[in-house]
Amino acid sequence: MKQFLKIIGDSKNYLAIGALFFFQNALWAQDEKKVDVNLTVGEAGSDWYAEPWVMVVGAAVFIIIIVALLRGKGGK
Repeated sequence: MKQFLKIIGDSKNYLAIGALFFFQNALWAQDEKKVDVNLTVGEAGSDWYAEPWVMVVGAAVFIIIIVALLRGKGGK
């Protein structure tokens, strides 16, 4: 145990241990995982919420709700 504390006590060894941990983590980060991504653009039956008419209907419903809420407060 005393020998271990003597090794750790030296500042040069602190630097060496820190460098060892740094390079060890850098090497673990170099995984060779392959990523396979397939993108299809403009396919029929795509996302319904990207259609312009859905945005128009949503905006109209939002405006109707806002008008109904504001009109209800004006009568009190």
